[in-house]
Amino acid sequence: MKKLSAFAAGALAALLLAGCSERTITGTLTVPGDAAARTFTMEGDDGRTYAVTLTEDAPVAAWPEDTRADDLYTGRWPALRLSVTGRLRLFGGKPLALTAASAQIDAARQPEDLPLADGTPLAVWQGSFDREYSLPDGTVLLEERLGGKAADAVEGVPGLTKEAGENILAFYERQGILYDLPAQLEAAWAAYSEKGEGFDPYTLGQEVNLSAENDSTLWLTTTVTLPLGGGVVTEEQFSAAFDKASGEALAPGDLFTRTGGELAAALLDAAAITGEPRRSEMLAAFDERRVVFRPDALEVFFPAGSLAGEQTACILGLDYTDGVKALLRPRALPSA
Repeated sequence: MKKLSAFAAGALAALLLAGCSERTITGTLTVPGDAAARTFTMEGDDGRTYAVTLTEDAPVAAWPEDTRADDLYTGRWPALRLSVTGRLRLFGGKPLALTAASAQIDAARQPEDLPLADGTPLAVWQGSFDREYSLPDGTVLLEERLGGKAADAVEGVPGLTKEAGENILAFYERQGILYDLPAQLEAAWAAYSEKGEGFDPYTLGQEVNLSAENDSTLWLTTTVTLPLGGGVVTEEQFSAAFDKASGEALAPGDLFTRTGGELAAALLDAAAITGEPRRSEMLAAFDERRVVFRPDALEVFFPAGSLAGEQTACILGLDYTDGVKALLRPRALPSA
């Protein structure tokens, strides 16, 4: 028997080592696997087919809402996107054999497609922190980001009673989503139809975060992300203040010594904005809901399109000077 040269032996050892090392494979499961055998077949993003066997103690994480580890076998979803970590069998046929030490469900295709106005069906993929809307060829038209919710924002706020928390959550239940998803999908489809391969997916989203508080008042801010096309986005922000004891929403008059146009004029005076037509544009676009309270400053938001020459939102920042404090009720000064 011929002996391998030192070079050939070293090359074979390296090849075996590479084949035995763990790697993570991402892909899609479209046909349910075998629960008893802990096996399934997935199509990798690299175009190859993998026959996966989960080891007896391999954990399976299911991240998207309403998914479970056993969805690998149940067929509850038309398709699942997976990440599987394990070792490939080096010398094997097709499909490639992968012994998996762990697996996770990254996204689940929803049972119902969402049709556009012209009938084009969009596949809806639910991830843990986002939702994708894709054309039949797999092109992603729009990514909807699932940001923080009001329940996350108020969780653990010191001194907040259960009743107060429920009242705050009821406010946000009534508020709902502040963007028009169908309209944004149609806009993305029109942009894709025009640009083709040069199209960048639209991005959309909404989240609620705690922005400021003091002993009596809690401020939450809703941030809405809107696409402007070409991968460019803008943000809109809406502030709401709540009485900590009751959880009831506070009116502008509970926070400011002036309201409406008088408040707008006073805030622009504090910012030394006197030039025209800028001042008149800001007065016309002013919205008390867009005055966001932060621990160290007030932020006055003007949405994209409300001011001439501004393609995205404009933010006017005001420190808590004596002049600004004079516009606030005693309960409306956040803790630093």
